[in-house]
Amino acid sequence: MKNKSCVITGRAGFTLVELMIIVSILGVLALITIPSYTSWMPSYQLKGAARDIYSNLQMAKLEAIKRNSDCTVTINTGANTYNVDPLNRVVSLGDYGSGVTFTKTGDITTTLTFSSHGMATFSPDPPDNIGKVFITNRKNSATYRIEISRVGTIRLINE
Repeated sequence: MKNKSCVITGRAGFTLVELMIIVSILGVLALITIPSYTSWMPSYQLKGAARDIYSNLQMAKLEAIKRNSDCTVTINTGANTYNVDPLNRVVSLGDYGSGVTFTKTGDITTTLTFSSHGMATFSPDPPDNIGKVFITNRKNSATYRIEISRVGTIRLINE
């Protein structure tokens, strides 16, 4: 039986010119994608904050039903935070980046309480019986409105 061995002769790896071409192609791709990424990011962070507020309001409502006692969400527009009691969950909108803040226009609900039946009460009492929370970012690329009805229905609206 013959033992055949293969020996590869010649070069192995990449040349310096090939590596420089690859690095320059990656540099051009980075220059193209970074500006679109930075303009997209604030809107994405705002949307994430709005969805989290919506989710935390849903959680507060379900927690009130589960515990058979009131669950209150307190919004502090000055500090850009909200607190879910009795869960002691404090959320800061500053954690989302891009200058996500509560807006101070419109009928803003600062205290929202869900009863053990899932019903909602507000403070201050809104004239249209719908509690509203508005958030935006520093670019004002969008505004999200979260509406809470007296019967506990929560809606997230992109304005």
